[in-house]
Amino acid sequence: MLLSNRFTKVTSILSPLQTRVVCQLLDNSFRRNESLVFSLYILLALSIASSSRMLRGDEINANCQIGNSPNQSEVFEVSTRHLCDQFRSINFEQPNVEVNKWVGNQWIRSDVETVLPSVNTGILTIIYVHGNFMERNNALERVRIVDQYFKAQTDRPFRLIMLSWPSQREKRPLKDAVSNAEGAECQALYVAWMLRRLRNEPQVSLLGFSFGARAITGGLHLDAGGRIPGYSTVPIPRNDTSLNYRVGLVAPALDRTWIESNGRHRLALTHVDSMINLYNSKDPILRRFRFIDRLSRPIAAGFAGFTGIAALADPRATAPLSGQSRIRQYDCGSVIGTTHSEKSYYGECPYFRNIIQHLLWEDSGESTCNATYFP
Repeated sequence: MLLSNRFTKVTSILSPLQTRVVCQLLDNSFRRNESLVFSLYILLALSIASSSRMLRGDEINANCQIGNSPNQSEVFEVSTRHLCDQFRSINFEQPNVEVNKWVGNQWIRSDVETVLPSVNTGILTIIYVHGNFMERNNALERVRIVDQYFKAQTDRPFRLIMLSWPSQREKRPLKDAVSNAEGAECQALYVAWMLRRLRNEPQVSLLGFSFGARAITGGLHLDAGGRIPGYSTVPIPRNDTSLNYRVGLVAPALDRTWIESNGRHRLALTHVDSMINLYNSKDPILRRFRFIDRLSRPIAAGFAGFTGIAALADPRATAPLSGQSRIRQYDCGSVIGTTHSEKSYYGECPYFRNIIQHLLWEDSGESTCNATYFP
C-alpha cells in the first residue's frame, strides 16, 4: 500500500514522458519479481520529481524556478474567441471582448476596467499573444506557464494579460495557416485597443509567439497612427513621443521586412524602447513560410531575423544580419534544433531569459555578444 501511494504521487508530479519511462522500468521489475528494485525505482523517481520543479504538462527551465510570491501578479484573459475569426474594424469604445481573471485555482469572469484601467496604476503591464493552433484550454494553461517564468525572475508586482484569439487547428493545416495568418493580423486591432487604454501606464511590455508576434507588430503600427491596407481604424495621435514599450518576439511569423521604413507595419517601432527577437534558422515550419503568399514569397522573421533599416541587396537573403542597436536578435537554432515549439524556446533556449528580464525592465546585459542589432 505504501508503494502504491508513492507511485500515485510520482505520476502526479512527473511529466508524461517521465511517467512512461518509470512505468516501463516498474513493469520490468515486476516481471523479474524484484520487489527491492521496484522500491528503489519508486524512491529514485520521487527524488527526480522533487528536484525537477515541473508544472503539469510543461517544463520550467532549470534556471527559472517557480516564484515564492503567489500574489505578486494578476493574470487575465482577454478573449475574442466568441467573435468572428476575421474582421476589418472594431468598435474601440465597446469592443465586446470577454475578460476572465485567474483567482485561486480557477478562472472567474471580470471586466475591461479591471484588466485595462483607464487611470495610471503604476503597475508593469505585460501583454501576451499566443500563436497558431491553440485551443482555448491550451492557451489558458500556457499563460499561467508564462506567468511562472516572469515570477521566477522578479519580486515586483505585474499584470499579465493574454489576448486569446480563435486559432484552433482544423482539418486542413496549410489552409488553416493561411487563414489564421490573416486572422492574427485582425487581432492587431485589439492589441492597438489595449495599448490605447494603457497609455497612462509608465511601463508596458508585449510578448508574442509566431502569429501572435504578427498581431503585436500590427497593433504597435496602428497605435502609432499607422494604417493597414483594408483595415478600418480611427487613428488617435499620441501627444507624447516617449518610448515606453518593450517588446519580445519569439519565432515571429511575419515577413522580415515588414517593420522597415516602407514595410506593412513600418510604424511598429515608433514608440518602442527596444525589442528582442528570438528566431530559429532550423525551423521546419517557418522555412516554408513563403507558401503563405505565393506572390511575395515572404521570409519569416522567425526563421532569418528582421532585416536592418538599410535593406540587404537581396531582401530575402538569409545571411547574417548587419545591425546596430535598437533590436537584439538571437538565433536559437543551434540549441533547440528543428522545431517550431513555443515550449522549446522557453525551456531550452538560454536567450529566452534575456526576453524575460527585458520585458520586466530588469535587463542584466547578459549574452549580448551573441546578438545582432539594428535601430
